[in-house]
Amino acid sequence: MFKNEQAGFCTPWGAQSGQAVVQFVIPNAYRFSAESAKKTFELGFQEAQKRGLMPVLSHEALSDNVISGKYHGKEVADIIHAVFPKSRILIIIREQQSMILSSYRQYIKQGGIETIQEYIGADINKPAFKPTCRLDYLEYDLPITYYQNLFGAANILVLPLELLSRDKKFFEQKIISFAGIDINAGDIPDILSRPKNIGYKGGAVAVRRKLNFFLDNPTYARRQGKSSLTDHTMAKLSVVVERLLPQGIHQRVENHWKQFIAEYVGDMFKDSNQRTNQLIGMDLADFGYPC
Repeated sequence: MFKNEQAGFCTPWGAQSGQAVVQFVIPNAYRFSAESAKKTFELGFQEAQKRGLMPVLSHEALSDNVISGKYHGKEVADIIHAVFPKSRILIIIREQQSMILSSYRQYIKQGGIETIQEYIGADINKPAFKPTCRLDYLEYDLPITYYQNLFGAANILVLPLELLSRDKKFFEQKIISFAGIDINAGDIPDILSRPKNIGYKGGAVAVRRKLNFFLDNPTYARRQGKSSLTDHTMAKLSVVVERLLPQGIHQRVENHWKQFIAEYVGDMFKDSNQRTNQLIGMDLADFGYPC
């Protein structure tokens, strides 16, 4: 969406901005300078201004990541505020049980080997132990409150991902209007592209987890900007497995995971979702969130 100039946006630093990661996520805290960081974006702002477009910085690493177990969202928020204190911030949330399952798919797709129970730390009580997916970071009212306190509630837009499936054009218009752009989303065809990076179906995820034990350090290969041949082969095998396995097997595996997640999570997020309702002025129960 942010690459679509018809919608009034542009991404001078890339749709998934590596520069955002360099300046906001992994800077040396002892050397960080808000002024120096801001200067790295100046040319992009000048380019956007010349074209009469709204510049956007976006990267999934700017938020906490339950897929890779990286939790730096609060520190990143502070850095963004130090560099761009007048920013408008868009936050997308997803119903927690659905988020856990989707994240687990991606975790396995990226080479993970943990069971779903291990992934969320179910029934594991060890000193100083934290699972890859820390469920308390899915209490959305916490980061939303923090961002609202930093930037002002009027400068934070929070949308449930489920709204995109229910009413795509309304979802798009909310973002366009929030950015202060005088454009009607209904006049622009195909602002948002088709879904990408879709996770494997249940049976294929289960098989891929087993295959991942034989991978030759795929994470290291990706960090080097290379694709491990073994990882690439496993990915192809996973696609083949997904096609060959009967739909019934996929469904049974996924139903087992969903039942486990539902029983383990229970009403864990109910109070948080109620607080989120108040913060964003929307009833998340309408989108299937436990409230």
